[in-house]
Amino acid sequence: MKRKNHYIILSIISVLLSACSYDNYTPPSIRFTGRIVYQGVPINVQNSSGDNIDNATVYFYLYEPGFQKANMPIKVVVNQDGTFSSELFPDTYKLVMPAGVGPYIASSDTTTISIKGSKSMDIEVTPYYMIQNPSFTMSSDSIVSTTFKLTQVITGANAKNVQAVYLYINRLLITDGNDNIAFAQMNGSSITDMNNINLSVKMPSLASLGLGISTNQTYIFARIGVQIAGVNGMLFSPVQKITIP
Repeated sequence: MKRKNHYIILSIISVLLSACSYDNYTPPSIRFTGRIVYQGVPINVQNSSGDNIDNATVYFYLYEPGFQKANMPIKVVVNQDGTFSSELFPDTYKLVMPAGVGPYIASSDTTTISIKGSKSMDIEVTPYYMIQNPSFTMSSDSIVSTTFKLTQVITGANAKNVQAVYLYINRLLITDGNDNIAFAQMNGSSITDMNNINLSVKMPSLASLGLGISTNQTYIFARIGVQIAGVNGMLFSPVQKITIP
């Protein structure tokens, strides 16, 4: 009986030591940051902040060779303004841009990056289209309008058609297909001039939205979205703050 009790005590001590070891685990602390860009211009995408990382629309993978879970990549989510950030351990990583993710084509080559201290880098991609010269206005009768140009970057065998373009408005900085108070849509087949695309939408009364929204807000946010046929992940313009007349 004494020997049995001795084994029980040793087991308890072992569990406690394991728990202490887990509590003393040092989390990764080196920041790896950067942007997804085309010729130095950030590619704006669907917002993923606060979402379940598994549901993120635009992302890439980091693999840590030699680590016991090397086959389980670190998923790095791209924010709506094209930036990204991840906390890592110092090591050498392999960066992989998964095919078919995002409104662009990325290099299929694996990039090896050495991270010994905080590091920032841009990842160059080639978008299917670029939104250029976006302009936003609001009239006294609460009509929000935008004018912009779409430039096709990828042509030939890999070219994609524009499925639809959108104008989104929201009372918050996060503005896209999931977060908006109103939107306007135009099908790609209805675009007659890619150099002069116009969309308009009426801003609803903020009071009518409920949820305790203040009616004293003096501004809203607007953003253009482009859905490309057969592509997972929309292309967006930067968010624009608009003063309410």
